[in-house]
Amino acid sequence: MVKWAVELSEYVIEFHPRSAIKAQVLAGFVIELAYDEASISTPTWSFYVDGSSTSTGSGAGVALESSQGDKFEYAIKLDFPSSNNEAEYEAFLAGGELALAAGAKRIVIYSDSQLVVNQVQGSYEARDEKMAKYFSKAKNMLGKFEEASVVQVSRANNATVDQLAKLASSMAAIRSRKITFISSERAAIEELEEVICIDPTLLSWKEEIIRFLTNGVQPESKKYAKVLRKKASRFIMIDGELYKRGFSQPFLKCLTPEEGNYVLREIHEGMCENHLGGKTLAEERLRQGFYWPTMLGDAHEVVKRCRALCHWLTMH
Repeated sequence: MVKWAVELSEYVIEFHPRSAIKAQVLAGFVIELAYDEASISTPTWSFYVDGSSTSTGSGAGVALESSQGDKFEYAIKLDFPSSNNEAEYEAFLAGGELALAAGAKRIVIYSDSQLVVNQVQGSYEARDEKMAKYFSKAKNMLGKFEEASVVQVSRANNATVDQLAKLASSMAAIRSRKITFISSERAAIEELEEVICIDPTLLSWKEEIIRFLTNGVQPESKKYAKVLRKKASRFIMIDGELYKRGFSQPFLKCLTPEEGNYVLREIHEGMCENHLGGKTLAEERLRQGFYWPTMLGDAHEVVKRCRALCHWLTMH
């Protein structure tokens, strides 16, 4: 110690104890990083409802829209006698249950039924025994949401669910009959233009790449030819089939969108019955060894179409 004291004596060295952190600075730091749940608003869902009662049967229509803009439409056939007001309440309750099953916390309900809206809002009294039971069930259902409001709209602004309700009520007359619905794009008297297609697969996205890799065919434009050469460098032909190269994965067999959709349906709701999400479904497709350019978007579309059915099935 004496040796070090002599060595360091030529330098001006002073010792100062460490000062304490001001309490206000520490408090400000904690406040800045604090997580305030109250400041984060819960997304709001909305749905339109309508009921239909005819001499042939009754039905309900529901159009549910999530906070992200996803839309789901339901035509619900009521296999029991019901008045128009009862069908309106059935649509109201079905829409609420669907929203709850989807995880909605805040909801706005739109209906063109003056009776249902005013009874739920408390303006009308439910005197009829059935209406009183429907009213009680509706209030209990609304109490399951953090926030719920009911808005009356005109029939013109409720046209979508009105069509769904009428469709559902008309299905009662069909009963167990098997009917195939066919759409026609043109009148029967119009003549069709004959189109000769040698190989339908050449109309797919693989056409240019296959012709370039097989025969060296390139577009006349130098700009597009350069783009094609760069794109084709990521593919390879094996036994007459097009495969996509991968850095950390095996070659992926290239499919047309039609073939790809079949694979997605098989993985999602067919033989595998996995019911995966869109991104997960696309990744599962990669593990199966397939590729096509629109695979991610197609996967989301398959999931979107199935999600509505899945929500409904969880309730029954």
